[in-house]
This record gives sequence, C-alpha cells and structure tokens, in this order.
Amino acid sequence: MTFWDYVKESWPGWVCSAAVPAIIYLYTQVMASRNGVRALLRAEIIRVYNKYHDDLKYCPIYVKQSMEDIYKQYHALKGNGVGTKLYEEIMELPTEKEEEN
Repeated sequence: MTFWDYVKESWPGWVCSAAVPAIIYLYTQVMASRNGVRALLRAEIIRVYNKYHDDLKYCPIYVKQSMEDIYKQYHALKGNGVGTKLYEEIMELPTEKEEEN
C-alpha cells in the first residue's frame, strides 16, 4: 500500500477526528451565548419589575410593549419560572399613575 492509497482510504477518519472537537467547541460557545443572553433578558425583566411594580405601581404602555418583546425572546431561550411570574405581574399593572386625592 502506498502513501497515497493510505490517504485515500483514511481521509474520512481524519476529517471526523478534526470535525468532532470543532463541533463540540462551537456547541459549547453557542450554549454559553444562549445562557448569557437569557440571563441578561431575565435581569432586564427584574429591573423593570422593581422599577414599575415595586416603586411606581404603574407601567406605561410603551414599557409593556417593550416587555412583550423581551419576554418573547426570553421564553424562546427556554427562560421561565420567575421571569414569567414577574412578566405577568408587570402586564397586570395599570398604564397610568393613579391620581392621589
């Protein structure tokens, strides 16, 4: 068997042994990015909740529209639980400040 015969017969093994670690590396990078984005979206939901639910007791319509977009992306990244509860409570708030007597 010549060297070139060996190369012709074994190139699939070389490709696989190079591709598998590359695929694993890319997968871990994508998952880390996904988890990082989900954490940032959750932090934004918590920030808005603290400001509008706890402090102001109302949430303007433009903030609710923004929260819908944020929550859709958060949910698409498999975020749920606390983020969902906070989102629902934000959406239940009135859109205008109640006038004091």
